[in-house]
Amino acid sequence: MSLPEGAEVERYQVLGLIGAGAMGEVFLAIDTGLGRKVALKILSEVHRDNPELRARFIREARAVAAVSHPNVVQVFTTGEFDGRPYFAMEYLAGKDLGSLVREGGAMSSRAAAGNVLDAARGLEAAASAGLIHRDVKPANLVRLDSGPVKVTDFGLVKPVTASGDPALTALGVVVGTPDYIAPEQARGEDIDWRVDVYSLGCTLFYLVVGRPPFRRGNEDEDKYLKVVARHLREPAPDARRIRPDVDAALAELALAMMRKAPQERPGYAEIVERLEEVRGRLVSRASSVVPAAPLPPPEAPAPVRSAGWLWATTALALLVFLAPRPAPTPARPPTWRPRACCPSTMRAGARWSTSSGRRSRTMHTLRW
Repeated sequence: MSLPEGAEVERYQVLGLIGAGAMGEVFLAIDTGLGRKVALKILSEVHRDNPELRARFIREARAVAAVSHPNVVQVFTTGEFDGRPYFAMEYLAGKDLGSLVREGGAMSSRAAAGNVLDAARGLEAAASAGLIHRDVKPANLVRLDSGPVKVTDFGLVKPVTASGDPALTALGVVVGTPDYIAPEQARGEDIDWRVDVYSLGCTLFYLVVGRPPFRRGNEDEDKYLKVVARHLREPAPDARRIRPDVDAALAELALAMMRKAPQERPGYAEIVERLEEVRGRLVSRASSVVPAAPLPPPEAPAPVRSAGWLWATTALALLVFLAPRPAPTPARPPTWRPRACCPSTMRAGARWSTSSGRRSRTMHTLRW
C-alpha cells in the first residue's frame, strides 16, 4: 500500500485501502473541506515513469468527468501527488454485481433485467460522450445499497475520436477481460461502442446463469486463449438451456447482444426499451399474484394417556363396585282409614251389615 492510513493528499485524508488493480490503487478518503467520503484513485508507483500509462490514467479521469449521468460514477477533482496523477471520485457504498452472484447465486430474471437496464443507460450516456468502456463486466458494475447500478472503472476507456491509442497493453495482451471480450476487440480490430454491448450481453448471461457464457471450468483449468477462441468461433449459448426458468424475452436479448457481427447487435435505445418491457412485465406479474389464504392453526393433539392412568381408572371402578352397600330401609305399612260410602248415614266407628235378609245398622267397635 503506497499511501498509509492518515496520509493527506491535498484536501483528502486517507482512511484505508479499498482495492488495487493493474494501473493503480483506490483508497477510501474523506474530503476535509466538505466532510464527505470519496474514492481516491492514484497511479501505482511502478508506473510512475511510464508515459503511456500516465496518459491513460489521466484520460480515464477526464472521460468520466465528461459524463454526467446517475448510472455513471462521478469524478470530483484531479491532481498530482508524489509525482503520480490521482483523481477523487464518488464513493460507491454497495457491491459489484460479480460479488453479488458469487455470494448469492444467479439472479432472478427480474433482478437481472433491472441491473442491466441501469448499466445500459449509463453506457449509453458514455457512448453519447464519445467513450468506449472496453471492460464492461460484472465487477465494474456496482449496485449501491440504495438500489441503482453505476458503471465504474473506466481504466481502459477509449475516446472514439482518439488516434494512435494502442490496442495492446505494454505486456502485448489485448485489453479487456477474456470472459466478456467482444470478438473484434479480441482480434485487435477497430472497435466502437458495440463492443460494450457485446460485453453487457455476456454480463446479462452471467447474472441469470451464474457463470460466463464461454467458460467451461475454473480459470486455472480453462485458459485465456481457450475462452477467447470460443468467443471467436462458437455461437453464443442460450441461457434457457442451463436455467429453463429464465425469462424468454430476456434470454433472446442476451443472444442478440452477443452476436458475432457488430452490426447485428441491438443499439442502446432498443436494449433499454426491451429491458423496460421485461422488467415491467415481471413486476406486474409479481404484484398480481394473490397470496394464498393462511392455513388454519393445527388442532391440538389429543392427550396421550399412559398405561398408569388406565390401571388407576380400572382400580377405582372395582372399588366402587365392591364397596359394601347399606341395608335397605323397611317400608312402613300403610295406615288404614275408613272410607265413607254414604256420608249422610255413616258415623264414625259404624258400618253396615246385612243379617237374615234384613237390613239393620249394627255398631261395631273397631280395634287395632
